[in-house]
Amino acid sequence: MITRMRVTILSILLCLSLLRTAAAGDAHFRMPDGNAYEGAPILVTIEVTDAGDVKPPVAPEIAGATVRVIERGRQSMTELRGGRVRNSSTVTYVVEITPERAGSIDIPALSVTVDGREIRSKPQRIEVLKSDAGSLLSAEVIGLPAEGYVGQPLDLILRISVRAYKDSTYGQLNESQMWQLVDLQGSEWGVFEQQVGELRQRNAAPRAQQELRNGETYFNYELTRRTWPPKTGAPEIGTVRIRMTYPIALREVQNLFLDRQLTISESRPLSITATASGVTILPLPEIDRPASFSGAVGAFAIAVTAKPTTVAVGDPVTLTLAITDIRGGANLETLQPPALAADATLAREFRVPSEPLSGVVSGNTKRFTVTVRPLRAGTAAIPPIEYSAFDPQNRKYVVSRSQPVPITVTPANQMDLSKIVSGTGASGNDPSTPGTQLTEVQTGLVANRPVTDALLADERLRTGPLELAGLLVPPIAAAAALAVRWHRGRHARDGGLARRSRARRTADGRLRAATDAAGLAGAITGFVEDMTGRPAGTLTRGDLERVLATAGVNHELRTRIAEFLGHCDRARYAGAAAPAELAAEAQRAIDSLDAARLRTAKGDAR
Repeated sequence: MITRMRVTILSILLCLSLLRTAAAGDAHFRMPDGNAYEGAPILVTIEVTDAGDVKPPVAPEIAGATVRVIERGRQSMTELRGGRVRNSSTVTYVVEITPERAGSIDIPALSVTVDGREIRSKPQRIEVLKSDAGSLLSAEVIGLPAEGYVGQPLDLILRISVRAYKDSTYGQLNESQMWQLVDLQGSEWGVFEQQVGELRQRNAAPRAQQELRNGETYFNYELTRRTWPPKTGAPEIGTVRIRMTYPIALREVQNLFLDRQLTISESRPLSITATASGVTILPLPEIDRPASFSGAVGAFAIAVTAKPTTVAVGDPVTLTLAITDIRGGANLETLQPPALAADATLAREFRVPSEPLSGVVSGNTKRFTVTVRPLRAGTAAIPPIEYSAFDPQNRKYVVSRSQPVPITVTPANQMDLSKIVSGTGASGNDPSTPGTQLTEVQTGLVANRPVTDALLADERLRTGPLELAGLLVPPIAAAAALAVRWHRGRHARDGGLARRSRARRTADGRLRAATDAAGLAGAITGFVEDMTGRPAGTLTRGDLERVLATAGVNHELRTRIAEFLGHCDRARYAGAAAPAELAAEAQRAIDSLDAARLRTAKGDAR
């Protein structure tokens, strides 16, 4: 009997093991075919099916290429066949490999762990050809002026040139249609991120000019960013890498309203990196540099006013120093005040503070205020104050001086102790003056009033409702006022607090209002912008990974968010998922981000 039970138990365990093996997940690798191009990403797709536990692949180190792992999405399906219900699920990962130079690269064996089992791909060598994207897409950053000085206004212009696509049947795409093929979220824009964010917010294209080269039409798009270089050499523009989907073939399809429209049937990815070519920043010359120079670059005028103009020695005089930018274009936010402590003429007549001054910008003028104190009587004026700056147009230092400000300084008032008088009006030093007479006693205090029954009476304080209200209302009102003041002060110190507080409600509203994949992606990026204090519409897919990592989001959630945005981007031309599935995934992503409690740039939690 016991032997039969053992056999039965072993049989059951064996069947369960076989069922588990049959139900275990699996992974399929789709490796790239053919050659690749320099700068164009190579995609290795990994599909994991029917897995209970999946550990995503790890980005390998590949010489001559950058690698990142993206989760494309998760799908689940329930089927009813022959009266049996079958559930299946799929998780898709993409390993994006971007070659940085021509030659060959070796893709090592990639691995993914499925239900505790490691599944590996075969290594593969890919030949990387020199990119021919330059004939289709090119980009450069130029500067106006091409040669400037540290601190001089510099206009950086990103010029993107795209060859217009021509189809033998449907004709040529216009400049707006070609710009829509540029991957705004997947590209990296460097110092031009704000300009691109504003275009995305308005759903607009930059200014474009049409050019004819060798019989081909090109659209030249320009983005401009003004900067003031802080150091010599080439200006810092960050990483500017433009990616786009260039069409190879078009086809005509019908939408839900039976209208015919064009869509891309075949395309190829293009990627180009822009550099600042031909722009040089020179140092400010040391020769003939004035001692009063504080770093100003441009043409400036200085005017000084004083208040009050009639004071005694040691009394404060408030000087207002107005520095005006004559030509315009200077960075007044970083403009430094005159070096008053180094002005020997001013220091000889006045006591000048050595603390740094803060100014207020109004139009093309920045005003500084400082308090000085005259050292001696008879000073007739505030002496001229000089302000020196380097003029880049004339390539020399220029010193401007204010007009003297007339003032009157009188001697300081002094107290004559001999003039102190008593209550009767006579001097305290006159012994003949009658006054209050003091009598010395030997037995302690002497009462000046007789002791009466009224003094000995026991009167206790009696409090009623009105008295209690009078005692309790003032401290309660004071506590409420302090709470309101603390709340306002907190919002004043942290300008983004109110925005972070309503970030979740704003994101939910955007999700409800979204009618397409672009609206769902905007809800995700807008929520991250609100929580991290970034300007609205400036967050791109290229910076999303860095921003979320800085905000403390774990790797798995960052990968999910990046994959979701990529899924929305691809949905512009072909529906990768039903709108309801995208909306549900967007809701789950915002829930996860909200639970992660994103940190701001200063590290504060919401």
